[in-house]
This record gives sequence, structure tokens and C-alpha cells, in this order.
Amino acid sequence: MPTHLHKLTFEEAWDTMTIFFVDESLETEIDRQVDEYLEISRRFRSEGQPSLEFTNLVSFLIEEPLGLDFILREIELSEEKFLRIISLLRRLGRIAGGFDGEWSLQKVKREIIQNRATAETIAQLLLRGCYDVELSQYIPRYYLETLNFAEITQDSLKARRTRYKRSLIGTYSSRKGHRVEGLIEKRLLSFGEKFQVGYEKGRSRLVETDLDFAVPSLDDPWVIIMCSFQETTSSGQSTKARDMLTAYERIHRFNVRYNEKRVFVNFVDGGGWLARKRDFERLVENCHYFLNINTLNMLEHILLTHLPKPLISPKP
Repeated sequence: MPTHLHKLTFEEAWDTMTIFFVDESLETEIDRQVDEYLEISRRFRSEGQPSLEFTNLVSFLIEEPLGLDFILREIELSEEKFLRIISLLRRLGRIAGGFDGEWSLQKVKREIIQNRATAETIAQLLLRGCYDVELSQYIPRYYLETLNFAEITQDSLKARRTRYKRSLIGTYSSRKGHRVEGLIEKRLLSFGEKFQVGYEKGRSRLVETDLDFAVPSLDDPWVIIMCSFQETTSSGQSTKARDMLTAYERIHRFNVRYNEKRVFVNFVDGGGWLARKRDFERLVENCHYFLNINTLNMLEHILLTHLPKPLISPKP
């Protein structure tokens, strides 16, 4: 690992990247959620067989707070796609009230509790929607065929655990990104304790984009940090790379115009970036400093070197 303050070369950045970030507390958190769905599954099943009668399912959706979440995980239909289908049903007039904008999942749950007709429509959709002739005109088979809760047989505990865990991949990835940002935040908090320097998050007039961290403030940032952790590739990576490049270019122009030395730090890590080598090269190149999990110890040195001395007040 680098032992002195300098901008990492591409080779150093490449060699120190973390492919997978392991956070045991997050793994335990996800396991707890899976166990919660397994407990709902146990309550729903009766004498070893699923309770698939229509009236049972309607009551289940009304009475069980996580009932809808559980069934979506059983049929492996994403929340996003489910909400699109609910919007379609509303536009078709099969759920009363017209369509003036998409409902959230919480709104759908409230409607299920408050309106039995809505609960019955959604129960029928989940049970046998795959056979709905009208819906087949509007919904691709790839999604329509998941609406088959009536055909799901009693499977093993291990199979259900795997299915529920797989359904939480979006939640898992999002929380992991927040945990990695938390590593940076922990360092900034520690620095703030020692030197009475704060940080902020949000949109800065100087950069005209949302900053993950601005030290000491958004109005007057001297060390700007943008963070991206990706274990898999995604369409959002190119957008994030453009935002990082734009931020660096604006800071560079600002420094030239006002003869200042504000610095832009790219924190980029995860196997998804290793799979985007050209984008990764640009991110290493277009910044004042490049950091990842394994080189995060350099952050305090960057702050001490580039924050104006009057801003730093060692704690007595």
C-alpha cells in the first residue's frame, strides 16, 4: 500500500482495488430480513402446503403488513415492475380511481387495506395473472409469466432462503454503497474531532453538481470527494463517471481563474469498475487524488496538506 502522499498511478490504483467489500454487519442485517420472510412463509403455509385459496390470499394481503413484499419475493417480481403493472391496471380501469401518477408500494398497501375490491383485484393478479388474456396484450411474457403464485409448489427451506436473498440484491447493493461511503465519513468525523473541521454533502455553487463530501462546506469547499463503489457493472456508472469528470474540470477552471488550490478526490472501488477499464482510467487521470478502500489512509494527509491553515485548529 502507498506509504506517502501522492496521486496514485493507474497501476497503483488497479493493483489496490477491492473487488468485493465484506461487511459482516450488513450480511447479518440481510440475513435477518430473509429470516423475517421465512417466518411469514411458515405462517402462510398450512400443514406443509401453501394456502393458495383466493379468499385466504385476500385476507393475507389485508392483515399481514409484509404480505405483499413476501409474495413479490415468492414470484420473483421486482417492486418496480409490480408498480408498473398496478399503473396499467389503474389505466385500464380495473382498479378504481383513475390514473394521475404512479403509486408507491406503501400506497398500494394502504389501498389494499382500505378497499377490499382493490385487494381482490391484486390477489387475483398475483395468483393467476399469467392467464389473463387482456393483460397479455399489454405486458411482455417475461413479466406476465411471473404472476403465477397459484402454481408455486412447496419447496425446501433452503430454496426459499436462496430466493428471498436473491430478491434483496438491490437493497443489498444500495446498502453496501452506503457502508463504503460510511468508511469515508468515519475518517472525516475523526479528522473533525482532531482539527475542528466539518464537512457537508449536497449541491455546491462552485461545482454545480451534488457532492458526496465537501470539506469544510458546500459554499467554500477546499477538498471535494466524489465516491462510487460498484461490485457489478451498471448503466449508472457512465453517468457517475461523467459527473466526476465534470466536477474535476470545473474545479480546475476555478483554480486557474482565482489562483487557488482546491482539490478534487475520486474515491472509486469495486469489481464493477475493474470491468470498465477505460472509464476507470479516465477516473484515475481526471482528479487531483485517487483513493479506494485500501488507500483511504491517505485522506487525512490530503486534508492536512490542502485545507487552508487558518481552517485547521488542533483540539487542545
